[in-house]
Amino acid sequence: MRYIRYSLFFLTLLLLTPAFTVILAFLRIFGLAWTPGGHIGKFWANALLLSAGVKVQTFGMENVHPYKKYIFVSNHVSHFDTLVLLAKLPPSYRFLAKRELFQIPFFGWALALAGHIKVSRGRKGDIRKILDQTEKVLHRGTSVHFFAEATRSPDGKIYPFKPGAFLLAQETRVPIIPVGLRGTRDILPKGAMLPRPTQAILTVGKPFMVPEDGSRLAEVLESARKTVSALSGQELGTSRPKSSHQS
Repeated sequence: MRYIRYSLFFLTLLLLTPAFTVILAFLRIFGLAWTPGGHIGKFWANALLLSAGVKVQTFGMENVHPYKKYIFVSNHVSHFDTLVLLAKLPPSYRFLAKRELFQIPFFGWALALAGHIKVSRGRKGDIRKILDQTEKVLHRGTSVHFFAEATRSPDGKIYPFKPGAFLLAQETRVPIIPVGLRGTRDILPKGAMLPRPTQAILTVGKPFMVPEDGSRLAEVLESARKTVSALSGQELGTSRPKSSHQS
């Protein structure tokens, strides 16, 4: 049964990803890829989770108005976090992803065609470029998602949040919604090559505004971190281990 499930997962991945990439490329030619891109991503993610035997339970979705735009911030513990978010959040949102992911054949091309945001880490001035890109997404009436720590947690704890999402919220006056992911680390534990059937939980918190003057930004970041900790069940960490894998 385990090998059948693995085969089904990879078959779904290998068949759907190129097919959807071609569809998005065709739609892009006519300038029609933006709205379908969100729905295609949602279908793709749900199909992969189903084939992997992963069930996702959601709470707090009433906090998301279907016709409003938000800046989602969440914890990050697994490669499967993105799949869960794509599958269960409203389709009208785009997420930030590291540049290396956009170089993966078909998968990366689909990310670019759908309008997800490419991030290059460690470059001076990149935060301004990221904010400009995400502002353009918001101006189209589409929400954006940030992994608030920027990288995956090396040990399951939530480390201090980066200010990018909160600076964007401050500039655009778009509310932030904290999101907690729980159980995704068990889908693909450290050292595992294949997904395991399990249950993940996505919990959506209440939206809030970031003060315009920025005087309380550090306080807002820490309050949001504590909220995500409560939503995800993760403990708070003080300083990220220097040897942790940045991905």
